[in-house]
Amino acid sequence: MVRTSAVITLAVVAMLSSTNADAQYFGRNKVRYDRLEFRLLQTEHFDIYYYAEEADATVHAARMAERWYARLSRILGHTFARRQPLILYASHAHFAQTSLTGGFIGEGTGGFTERTKSRIAMPFAPGLGETDHVLGHEIAHAFQIDIARSVKQDAFALPGWFIEGMAEYLSLGPANAHTSMWVRDAAGHDRLPTLKQLNDPRYFPYRYGHALWSHLAERFGDGMFGKVLRTRGNDAIKRIEQVTGESAPQITATWHGSIEEAAPNATAHRTVGGERRSRMQLAPAISPDGSRVMFLSERDRLSIDLFVADSTNHAEGQKVVSTAADPHFDSLQYINSAGAWDPTGGRFAMAAVRDGEAVLVLINVADGSRDEHRLPHVSQLFNPSWSPDGTQLVVSGLKGGLSDLYIYTVETRTLRQLTADPFADVQPAWSPDGATVAFATDRFTSSVDELRFGPLRIGLLNLDTGLIRPLYERSTAPALPDKEINPQWSPDGRAVFYIADRERTSNVYRRTLATGELMRVTNEQAGVSGITATSPALAVAADSGTVAFTAFANGAYRIGIVDGCGECAVVTDGTVSPIAASTTEPQMTTVADALRDPRSGLPEGDTFTRRPYDDRLRLETVAQPFIGGGTGNAFGGLVRASFGASFGDLLRDRQLQTLFRVGTDLDDFAAQFAYTTRRGRWNWGITGGFAPARFYGAHRAIERGPDATTRETTSLRYDHQWGGLAMRYHFNAVRRLDARLGVRRTGFAWQTATRVTDMDGQIVNQTFVESPAHAALYQAEAQLAFVYDTAVSGPVGPVLGQRLRLEVEPAFGRVPFTDVRVDARRYWMPLRPLTIAARIEHVGRYGSGASDPRLTPLVVGLQTLVRGYDLQTFAADACGRTATACSVLDELAGSRLALMNIELRAPLVGLLTEELDYGRQVPIELIAFADGGALWTKTEAGASDRTRFRSVGFGGRANIGGFVIEMTAARPIDRTPNGWRVGFLLRPGW
Repeated sequence: MVRTSAVITLAVVAMLSSTNADAQYFGRNKVRYDRLEFRLLQTEHFDIYYYAEEADATVHAARMAERWYARLSRILGHTFARRQPLILYASHAHFAQTSLTGGFIGEGTGGFTERTKSRIAMPFAPGLGETDHVLGHEIAHAFQIDIARSVKQDAFALPGWFIEGMAEYLSLGPANAHTSMWVRDAAGHDRLPTLKQLNDPRYFPYRYGHALWSHLAERFGDGMFGKVLRTRGNDAIKRIEQVTGESAPQITATWHGSIEEAAPNATAHRTVGGERRSRMQLAPAISPDGSRVMFLSERDRLSIDLFVADSTNHAEGQKVVSTAADPHFDSLQYINSAGAWDPTGGRFAMAAVRDGEAVLVLINVADGSRDEHRLPHVSQLFNPSWSPDGTQLVVSGLKGGLSDLYIYTVETRTLRQLTADPFADVQPAWSPDGATVAFATDRFTSSVDELRFGPLRIGLLNLDTGLIRPLYERSTAPALPDKEINPQWSPDGRAVFYIADRERTSNVYRRTLATGELMRVTNEQAGVSGITATSPALAVAADSGTVAFTAFANGAYRIGIVDGCGECAVVTDGTVSPIAASTTEPQMTTVADALRDPRSGLPEGDTFTRRPYDDRLRLETVAQPFIGGGTGNAFGGLVRASFGASFGDLLRDRQLQTLFRVGTDLDDFAAQFAYTTRRGRWNWGITGGFAPARFYGAHRAIERGPDATTRETTSLRYDHQWGGLAMRYHFNAVRRLDARLGVRRTGFAWQTATRVTDMDGQIVNQTFVESPAHAALYQAEAQLAFVYDTAVSGPVGPVLGQRLRLEVEPAFGRVPFTDVRVDARRYWMPLRPLTIAARIEHVGRYGSGASDPRLTPLVVGLQTLVRGYDLQTFAADACGRTATACSVLDELAGSRLALMNIELRAPLVGLLTEELDYGRQVPIELIAFADGGALWTKTEAGASDRTRFRSVGFGGRANIGGFVIEMTAARPIDRTPNGWRVGFLLRPGW
């Protein structure tokens, strides 16, 4: 996938932050659990960055990368203008820790190509064949970006279906069985999009884009890809119209006409509960007696969780493990793994990732307790399967970028490796007699020397001899395109169930070992499938033989249940046509020809150069210069300009960011810099700079005479100069420590603007005078904060979880004081889709200098704390509506602040659907609230001078283009007059 680069942010805390939202204060952490020591492998066109653990697999990837370059450069008629960076990770758990992007990387992201330097970052997948596909997909993106730049265009401005769909075609070839499943199902339910509708997020860009480009390439040839990429303009459809000479409606009509509709399903099966609230029921695992099914689902719309449901009725399932507000697991691996029941039905085993490590989780089904087994010798685990005696499990493990089989003994917590080769060995299943492990592998259809990868087939591993044989001889025929995955044993051990895409549609089949007889168990017209073509989607009960499978229908993944093989149909082998071989020497002019020829462009592995990693900082981005004019309000110059630059090493583990502002007035000059390093749990940085700030309208006065009115507005100008060290330690994804040490000088000046107007309102005279204020303040500063955040956010604010920040900020110098902050927030969902949000906050300024007038008031930004109030009207109330002079600073003086907010939140669309549903266009949330606050100061006599702020009201929030706008009507209780006040804020929900 392609990913845009981050915007320059200069506050050092922001650069140390681990998420791209409000992680400066709250936010979950992007933890770098592993300190990876990268090296450089140079090929003819690529600079490949890797670390020791994945060294062997990296050589395979380097050879594949050069082969992809040879293929795509010929097909697209383009060569790179510069060397292409490629960063490889041994597993997705390592990949999720990358510094190339500040955002979190979900399991669904198999790689990305970023904007700034077109750097490709990706993990090794469970199998070199899938790694080859992802690598080709991302290198296709690099070509798209480079071609677009060569004609002064921006590939990132093109829609996902255009970019991602084309990359899928260039890396997979014409539409395969998985893509065909999507569009065939859409056609059968009258949901096929037009070209213009492809921009709608309802249509998955990878699959529908792949299908469209497959159709266009069949009609107009693969030569159209280079042409359409070189066509100018950001309108993707017009580009296609220009190259093909057809209109969008014509292309839509021919595309739809080429798609075969899925017929109604012929398999009679039961379904499990909760499907009304879910679009995904994945990775089924059925209990030995067939009465219960474990599965993964996004039913609550907040995360992928583990559920258990009764397979005999349609009752709603019960949640077993949650990853939304429960931060325990990083991932449940819903794409590549399924769990398994033990032979007694009392325990359930699943593979997960916790704190960046592989963990095998054994769940006591009766009480929900968990026994976790960390396996540090492998990067990730997939698809555990119990031995018949319940003492061991066979798993597929990813180590050094390669997948192999392992046996884990529960009592001794020892791991033994069964296979050790570059072939894909996944989805193991232990036979009922304990002698054999069935698994999916590409060893029968692939060649490591040629790096040619055929479809997965079922293999049988004899545990006594270690020998591996195919399930049947046809499994060794690489020319046959159909896959065989997800083997499951029949209760008597005489047959193996598996998923195959014979006849170009994935269904469940049953093969008898002794006779080789093949029977089709399901007849799903779209297909039996998980998220990807090789995701686990089948389970067979160990005792009853009941079959559970995930079927794709009407755009959703649903679990079906059938009892054994009562309605199975006998199938004869040979019904799938082999892949047609080219009758002439491959000319590498089409994608199909290129994919059939593994040798062309494939270099030898001993031709590459190895070098140490060069971590020098180099220019990354230059912030777009900004030039603006003043407004004539006497503050700041008439002309201002700002510019900045960002530097970093190639992995972005270290960065230097700068920003400058200049102008025609002293108030316009500012400069900031920040250096940060993020290579482990400890992140640290150095920051410094100078910048002016202003408390506008600190004092106001008005004098009315018989002939003129004089208005005087005095603002307090702050001149900040600072430098310091900031640090952050991540315990895990939800807990961290923030620390800071630094020095600061703050200068002060009064800026008084006087305006005299006559009785008609015409300006008679205006002046601007700057005069000294307080003596400059020199301070040494420190900060220590503990942050805990499990909140789960919707598109406009948090809806579930909790947040806590405990902070101490002492300052030393002539004005010693300590700020103490306690900020606790909680979000409940008592009834979907309603959320109750509550916040309690206390900020106290303690010490002998706590009441010094030079310190910034605690309630700056009052309108964001208690709605219905703002500083100007508050001061008017405090001073009196008829007062001729008022000091806002004096009225806001206080060293203690207490705040409480309660809010009821509900998505507008969700109120109609009774789900956590914000709609597809503009997410809107309705709110009702009660706010309260108090500001007070302890006097020498021990009494308190207290000011209260209270309000109630209602309103809403909307996410418009990524910006959350809050509009409220608030009724203040402690102000005069206390009528309704309309307010607007640009912020997400607190």
